[in-house]
Amino acid sequence: MHSHGHPASPSTHLRPHQRAPLKTCCRAVQVALLSLGCTALPAALGQTAQAAENTASARAPQTYAIPAGPLDTALARFGQISGALLSYSPKLTAGRQSPGVNGRYSADAALERLLAGTGLEAVPQVNGGYTLRALPQPASGEITLAPMTVTAGNLGGTTENTGSYTTGAMSTATKLSLSPRETPQSISVLSRQQIDDLGLTSLDDAVQNVTGLVMQKGYYSGESGSFLARGFPVSNLLIDGLPTSTGANGTFNADNDGLDIYDRVEVVRGATGLTTGAGTPSAAINLVRKRPTADHQASITLSAGSWQNLRSTIDVSGPLNAAGTLRGRAVATAQDSKQFYDTAHDRNQQLYGILEADLTPATMATLGFHYRHVDNDGFVPGHPTNPDGSFLAGLSRSANTANDFDYWQQTDKSLFADLSHKFANGWQLKAAALWKRPEQDMLFSGLYLNGGVLRQNSQRYRLDNRQDSYDIAANGPFTLLGRSHELMFGASYREFDNKNWGGWSSYAWTAAGPAVDPYHWDASAVARPPIDMSLWDWAYTARQKGVYAATRLNLADPLKLILGTRINWYENENHSNGTRFEINREVTPYAGLVFDLNDSHSLYASWTEIFEPQNSRDRNGQLLDPITGTNYELGIKGEYFGGRLNASLATFLVQQQNRAVDDLSGPNPCPGSSWGYCKRAAGEVESKGVELEISGALTPNWQITSGYTYVNAKFTKDADASNIGKQYDSDLPRHQLKLSTSYRLPGELSRWRIGGKLYAQNRTKSSDDPNIRQSGYAIVGLNGSYQFDAHTEIRLNINNLFDKRYYQGLGWNTGGNIFGAPRNFMVTAKYTF
Repeated sequence: MHSHGHPASPSTHLRPHQRAPLKTCCRAVQVALLSLGCTALPAALGQTAQAAENTASARAPQTYAIPAGPLDTALARFGQISGALLSYSPKLTAGRQSPGVNGRYSADAALERLLAGTGLEAVPQVNGGYTLRALPQPASGEITLAPMTVTAGNLGGTTENTGSYTTGAMSTATKLSLSPRETPQSISVLSRQQIDDLGLTSLDDAVQNVTGLVMQKGYYSGESGSFLARGFPVSNLLIDGLPTSTGANGTFNADNDGLDIYDRVEVVRGATGLTTGAGTPSAAINLVRKRPTADHQASITLSAGSWQNLRSTIDVSGPLNAAGTLRGRAVATAQDSKQFYDTAHDRNQQLYGILEADLTPATMATLGFHYRHVDNDGFVPGHPTNPDGSFLAGLSRSANTANDFDYWQQTDKSLFADLSHKFANGWQLKAAALWKRPEQDMLFSGLYLNGGVLRQNSQRYRLDNRQDSYDIAANGPFTLLGRSHELMFGASYREFDNKNWGGWSSYAWTAAGPAVDPYHWDASAVARPPIDMSLWDWAYTARQKGVYAATRLNLADPLKLILGTRINWYENENHSNGTRFEINREVTPYAGLVFDLNDSHSLYASWTEIFEPQNSRDRNGQLLDPITGTNYELGIKGEYFGGRLNASLATFLVQQQNRAVDDLSGPNPCPGSSWGYCKRAAGEVESKGVELEISGALTPNWQITSGYTYVNAKFTKDADASNIGKQYDSDLPRHQLKLSTSYRLPGELSRWRIGGKLYAQNRTKSSDDPNIRQSGYAIVGLNGSYQFDAHTEIRLNINNLFDKRYYQGLGWNTGGNIFGAPRNFMVTAKYTF
């Protein structure tokens, strides 16, 4: 028998928003949601949560910071903190993994979270300790359906198999594992359950459904949309917490990804310099991979939908040896589909594999790979407009002025590894590495005007990309002045090697280009032209090094202070022209204060920074200081039903300073160049706004995520005085409302779940041509599922239910205006072994 018990420790393309027709509606929704989040929920739900807590345990709460990992290690740490005696057989916990626990809980509640998903339960003893035993198995002949409710104990960091629309812990903001309420920034999570319910398959889909994020197509060529937040483009995409750079070059991007291999998508909005290094003060998107499970599980998912969209996924996971110390998981996906527009045929495949090995009870090694291949005929069509900026009347959404030789091919190969060790004193050391090798080959046909005639050119580009990311960090508790605190520190290195080359047809942008009629176009009318691939060549290497640290200080029972800083070194070598520049010891601070008003609500304030290198020089030849992005934020957060429901309301101010502008008082041309003024760091953009979100379980059978965002970004300083006070990027919506929900019917109808989603935004206008405008619009979707038995479920998703005609992105008068998808459906069947 094992017994753990110790005396309890002390308590613890950057582009420069219109008044919205939805403005009144959005304000009404904002008031309603605010009232719900700050009044009704604390009153109605807080009582239920308090009652549940009182029933669970009468023991005084403690602060727990136990990461996910081997169950035996987690239980040992629980015994140290709680002082409770645990009795169990070592065979009972061998090979089992705990989701961990983070936050302030009673002993019963903390233990319930530690045991979630392990197949074990804790039985209280008269001496105040616990005995562990296996959960009872269903009697022979009984049919056990998949989980229909979410309990407080289900929520650790992992969201798979919890049925929840929220998470219990995330570390994207500070690298400290904190609950949403404990994190002093605006955060969101797209859980595995929500991904499945909404039928989301790509990163574009995910971004479209996360509060505060904007996904637009058409401004760049490529298979991926552009991601933006708080008025700025998203420049960092993290994978299991390791940052990678978004984008490829100014013509195309390729950041889309398949969601089948991910447990959840975590998002932190605002400046994230502490965890990502260089970037914009927009947001960080963290894709958290699925991990091997302690028990065997397998599933096959088949889907069929509009436009011959066929998709299949196989997911197998479990222990690979009798002791359970070696575990593996494999996910394979294949998709073959047409699109709602002509001249398009997409073929996508991906394969994901991961191994976890317990080298010792406290040491775990992980090794995995991800292969993804995209083979698409045709491109997303970017339509032109009339000369006055109005859209082409009567143009079919299936219209496409592409040629049948256009294509997009992409291969992403990734290898990743990590090694973690948990010390007996609660500290953990983790080293992680990611090697990513994306390649693209594309041929597409754009439009231009020559002599008043709309004509077509063809362009081809290749990209050979390399991204390496390394990180080593330690974190754990420490005691100071009689209180328990947390500390994290580490170092990281990133290298981004970008090489792309290409060219265009000889007739491009001349009067010899093929004339195009968007209403009547034959994709086979033009022969594939030869392309001179030496016309375009861009290659550079960017390296980032950083050391960082953060601490969470328990100043008083209701008051926590998070302080952190990162020191950055950045180097950029332009291999195309032989130039280079570097930035040394750039500091990005982090500060956040959280005050608990009561058991369910907290006030917070935070100040975070990030920097963005720029290679412009002043009249003296000196490199300009980096662009700085500073995020100030105030908010209130609520946590109900033991963390199963989270709510937040935040107001923010983002200032992006030191933007390069023309030095009109200096020489023209600038010394060392053939044209143009020198630069000075005098430009500034200011973004202000409000964000509101509710996510999680309203009742045990009702999940919801609802978020409203208001963003107003304007020029406050610029070399061109006429820009000051203008919208920084007018084609980004000021108002966004996103809602998704799922409800399991009660009683005899409990095999059924029904749900829906809503997206609404205000009217916008193009930043390239203010005459190109779009009214506000709303898109509605429905979904429903039926569970035949414990193994089989079928789901129906209907998107754009009312077949709204709208544009997913606004461009210019010869292209970039992208139709949103018409009404469509998808039927999905999933069988779990």
